[in-house]
Amino acid sequence: MTLKLNSDMCLSEIRRNLRTDIKKKKSNNYSFEVNLIFKIIHEHSNYEDHQWQIYGCNVNHVEKEIKSLLFDISKLDKSLTWDCISIFYRYKNLLKSRNETANKYLRS
Repeated sequence: MTLKLNSDMCLSEIRRNLRTDIKKKKSNNYSFEVNLIFKIIHEHSNYEDHQWQIYGCNVNHVEKEIKSLLFDISKLDKSLTWDCISIFYRYKNLLKSRNETANKYLRS
């Protein structure tokens, strides 16, 4: 299983939709760029389809998958690179608790 971006995604359209979403809703404390990366991960990749499955895997494998996905996002726009690194560390911190939860409640 490999995390990957949807082939039909359009970064400019995602940016436009995010701006509209932010205008309509209460904004959170994250920067526009971080919200953009989260939107890409959760709405324009296969992450949501596999999120609990990967957290039941070996920690090194999960880190590799997330890092690869974030690297692909940073290739779309180099200005997102530092935010992708920051998000990687956020996911890395969540990894332990999600791995424990997946192992406790989900069966292979």
